[in-house]
Amino acid sequence: MIDDETPVLIVGGSMVGLASALFLAHQGIRPLLVERHAQISAHPRAQAASPRTMELLDGLGIGDAVRAVETPHARYGDVLQAESLAGAELNRFDGPFRHDTHGVSNTGWTLVGQDRLEPVLRRHAEELGADVRFGTELLDHRQDADGVTARIRRVADGVERTVRARYLIAADGNRSAIRTGLGIGTHGRGTFGRQMIILFRADLERYVDGRKFFLCFVSNPVVHGVLGQLGASGTDRWCLAPSLRPDETHLDYTPERCLDLVRAAVGDPALSASIEDASSWEIAARMADRFTSGPVFLVGDAAHVLPPTGGFGGNMGIQDAHNLAWKLALVLGGTAGPGLLDSYEAERLPVAEFTTEQGVIRYLQRSGLDPETAARHQPEATVLFGHRYRSRAVVGADDDPGTVEDPRQASGRPGTRATHLTVRHEGRETTVAELVNRDFALLTTPSGRAWLDAGEQVCARLGLPIDQHVVDPGPDATLTEPSGTFTERYGIGASGAVLVRPDGFVAWRAPELTEDPVATLAAVFDEVLAR
Repeated sequence: MIDDETPVLIVGGSMVGLASALFLAHQGIRPLLVERHAQISAHPRAQAASPRTMELLDGLGIGDAVRAVETPHARYGDVLQAESLAGAELNRFDGPFRHDTHGVSNTGWTLVGQDRLEPVLRRHAEELGADVRFGTELLDHRQDADGVTARIRRVADGVERTVRARYLIAADGNRSAIRTGLGIGTHGRGTFGRQMIILFRADLERYVDGRKFFLCFVSNPVVHGVLGQLGASGTDRWCLAPSLRPDETHLDYTPERCLDLVRAAVGDPALSASIEDASSWEIAARMADRFTSGPVFLVGDAAHVLPPTGGFGGNMGIQDAHNLAWKLALVLGGTAGPGLLDSYEAERLPVAEFTTEQGVIRYLQRSGLDPETAARHQPEATVLFGHRYRSRAVVGADDDPGTVEDPRQASGRPGTRATHLTVRHEGRETTVAELVNRDFALLTTPSGRAWLDAGEQVCARLGLPIDQHVVDPGPDATLTEPSGTFTERYGIGASGAVLVRPDGFVAWRAPELTEDPVATLAAVFDEVLAR
């Protein structure tokens, strides 16, 4: 007997699972999310939302809600190196998350711990209609040609329910039971080490001594790790992340031993502190061999595990969720064929391979890189914004085999993120990235207005919403672009057009107006939507 039916079942309720629920709900799909823990974790884990992540959240109108819970002291950005917090300061340098837009975005990093970000994602997902059930675990699932049947159980009282879903999103972490059960293997460099995080309370203001910093790397004979304050300056809640041996976990450390590490990191053997909690995780580089299996999709750590250096891992998981959500919504709504979903793995797996390598390079830099590895280092802007997709959801991609391009010299080619362009729309300054957040967008010039008539006809037949704009400095524009560089920056001519997907990537472009724009666009949408 089926107790619940849902279009999409999401397993895992941390950052990426909640983002999946949010993006699906934004697309009008009401998913069911189950998470075995009773509440959101108190551990900060991922420390920052990347500029690309913030771009996506701004597009949903919740970016400011995330910035409002940013750790206030973290905005200082500096990183200290010291023997201990009270001991000799060895170095001070710029932190890894400066508010640098690289000239390719209107937003920078937001220094917000996962413990602060996740409640915002959950609240907005539920407001949009997502059914989020914490304290509920997946027991098992079986898939068939039409979807997935899963058994879930409420942890508190053991009540079981059977759920029927068309699709399942596995956001169940790096030890994904779903991935293992599907027989999907992994590859990569493997485990580098383990990290523990200790949450504790102590008044450390006299040891901080008025200094402003994001993190303090401590190194002495007792402890090597990272010390950071949780919350605004003046609060007594802190965390210490000491390095462990590969064979150790937090279970090897009693509260008394954790207290010894905290005292050594602070530099006061008599420090009064209370240990709240401890957990641990592996520092690794590992990739799933496949991201899909029939109606099941792997996202986040279930698909790829990165070292923490660069802050790419959790943010890449959020972008997995964003890439997948609009595709699921169009297939579930009957507008697109199931073949559109094949583009998820085709697009995200190469990007994950590239980004994982960049995380590894940054992790290994501390011990020195050989020239060949160092030569593969790419700048942050490229890692965050330079992805190039090749799939059936992109029409007209060129033969360049590269996975990325430098977004500071963006080409506007199909498969790349829509070139950053600041415009005025309905009296306010915005960007193409913020405008394109749910539907396709067709951009053209005053000379290409026939494209908009064609787009209206084609999308009316498809039942597909579309945003259409004339981009120009002049009075006829719906997007006023003062610089007059739209055609140049998107690589089109005076009557050309650009079709941007709901995830902000270029699906197709035409250099000039064609003889039959209706037939041209109809063929493009049939290809992109796998009709």
